[in-house]
Amino acid sequence: MTSSHTADAREFDENNDYDKIILFALNDAVEKLEQGGELEPFTVVLHNENLHVETHPGEDVAECFNSAAAAVQLLAHVMDAYVFVYDGYITTDTGTRDAVIAERGKPGDEEAEAFAILYTLDEEGEGSLSFDEGVYDLGPAPLLLQDEEVSSNDLEEL
Repeated sequence: MTSSHTADAREFDENNDYDKIILFALNDAVEKLEQGGELEPFTVVLHNENLHVETHPGEDVAECFNSAAAAVQLLAHVMDAYVFVYDGYITTDTGTRDAVIAERGKPGDEEAEAFAILYTLDEEGEGSLSFDEGVYDLGPAPLLLQDEEVSSNDLEEL
């Protein structure tokens, strides 16, 4: 999945549950990339300070997205918020960059909000990863709490 928004640095309040869920999800994703080099898309659902984590493997981007949307929809009546995390890329002023992208939403919202941690893969050396400092605010994203399946073409338009 891609995003072409201009990324602005974002600060989070670690005492706020709505901010804690995004920090937890991004940290978990970074750890997974550092350990194995691959990030399977996953959701984190917050309910009464408890977190439920579920992975969403798939043959293509649309299948992963639809799996995440179905899982979030099933828990919509009990959740406080969700985060959908995946490995993607964004277009910045300096070009296309790899990124861990996290979309956060909650019931009652009209849209989600997207955040990213940018990283670089040293393909010439040992294949090591280096992550940029900070979390970037990418702006609005589609809310997963909708009963519509999407296709790969729909996601390319995002």
